[in-house]
Amino acid sequence: MRLPAARGHMSSALVAALRRPPAPRPALLVSGGTREIFVDDDLQLSLWICYELRMRGFDDVHPAWEDHPALAQFHAALEELWESGLRSLTESTQPAVLSDEGVAELRRHHAFWQPRREMRSVLRDIQGDAYGARSSRAHSVLFTVTLRDVDPAGVDEMPALTLSLVNALSLFGLHQRLVGALVGFLTAVDTIGGDPFAQLLPVQCPPDDVRLGFTVCHELHARLTQHVHSSVQAGHTSLRGRWLLAQGRVNVGC
Repeated sequence: MRLPAARGHMSSALVAALRRPPAPRPALLVSGGTREIFVDDDLQLSLWICYELRMRGFDDVHPAWEDHPALAQFHAALEELWESGLRSLTESTQPAVLSDEGVAELRRHHAFWQPRREMRSVLRDIQGDAYGARSSRAHSVLFTVTLRDVDPAGVDEMPALTLSLVNALSLFGLHQRLVGALVGFLTAVDTIGGDPFAQLLPVQCPPDDVRLGFTVCHELHARLTQHVHSSVQAGHTSLRGRWLLAQGRVNVGC
């Protein structure tokens, strides 16, 4: 897999830098725009690239970037901004009622972001870790089960809202401190599918963390359905075309 097409100043600078050997003092900057973080294509793509670098990598990234401190600092700054944005979410958006055309369109987004491994077994594994039954495996369950099954194909077609769902799953799955949010998120994924079984699998996680993950998944998915609905109503696809450079962005150092 190769690096995707950039969508703004930040992702453009990141993609260009990753294709070359790191400069002696690489300057990777987090851009602050005027758009809400969940629909900021530039930020969401940059964050997605950072997560994919940790999981699968890209064929055209220079090997000297592996474990480079400047890249780690850039990713940490993005994650801090991202987690703060997720914690500000409230479940306030009603999912749109979609036509058959809209449902078919939504499936294309689901094929990109939804983990396809059976959710019941995922939560059982997490439950085992939470109770110490699999202490030797610990975080490996969270990483391998929830993240490796997200399909990276077609990223150039996916809008920021779809990337937001992938990036939220990645944030929760890569940090042991957020295991409760991961449980809530995966539970919400399953309730979207109409089978709320999570009550049968109690996990020792802080309720506020579980609520965070549940709220994030439901709210972002509801916003995605609204995006699909409005696109179909307007007579065009909810997927994206070529990137247009955003104007008026301000670069802030990590």
